[in-house]
Amino acid sequence: MMRMNISTHLQRINKAFGSGTPRGYWRLYISYACNYCFNRPLLVGLTRKQRYRTEKKLLYTAITAGYDSLNEIPQPLPNWDFICYTDNPSLSSDTWQIRLLKNELDLDPVRLSRQVKINNHLVDGGYDISVYIDANFRIRGDLDTFVAHVLPPGERFVMLLHPFHSSLREEVELCVRVGKDEESLLRSQYRHYVEEQGFDDPYPHVAGSMILRRAGHDDIRRLMQTWFDQLLRWSRRDQMAFNYALSRQRVFPHYAPYWMLRRYFKKMDHGRG
Repeated sequence: MMRMNISTHLQRINKAFGSGTPRGYWRLYISYACNYCFNRPLLVGLTRKQRYRTEKKLLYTAITAGYDSLNEIPQPLPNWDFICYTDNPSLSSDTWQIRLLKNELDLDPVRLSRQVKINNHLVDGGYDISVYIDANFRIRGDLDTFVAHVLPPGERFVMLLHPFHSSLREEVELCVRVGKDEESLLRSQYRHYVEEQGFDDPYPHVAGSMILRRAGHDDIRRLMQTWFDQLLRWSRRDQMAFNYALSRQRVFPHYAPYWMLRRYFKKMDHGRG
């Protein structure tokens, strides 16, 4: 299943951004396979760890309505700040800075957390690079190596390829099956995009567990605002709206395979530290 999913992602990348030919697809496939087999964290740490080390970096997360516990930072790192945004005034930490969220738009807890997750310009002023991570991930690798691994030179933001499915239709069916939001709203959003707006879902599907962005770019800010506007209008499930926002703003990320995230972060159960 995973192999088929990566194949579908690469086909979409080749069609949307590459040559669209079989040769282009196999070039991407071989590059991905070589990256998986040989571009390991140890090698990246030895050869590229210093690439972004002197830049000022922010790792941040958001916890609302007590949905997750906060995993402590294993060790402090130079040129990194760690900030948790929350609606819980009692939340404390030995290793994270705690910032209380202001709910000026009177958002529900999920959209309140998504507000800072998506709109990085609200939190990363004064930084060169910000990394959003879901709170149920615990650091288990070197963050400087992680950034060097997922962010190629010249790229400005990174999204993860979804590990299990490849299209908006599959996202809708998953959300309906596990109750991520109201079925009628999810299906209305899908119909609006596809039937009313003519959105043909051409891009690889992403996972929103991690977002890496270089700060201070107006075009990325407009993309993020367009994305968040869709959450205000439609489902709170952010992965439903990302590719539609891309089609409106056409500011494209570098796509990182999901296994890179799992090399550096351990996924925990929600609600547990």
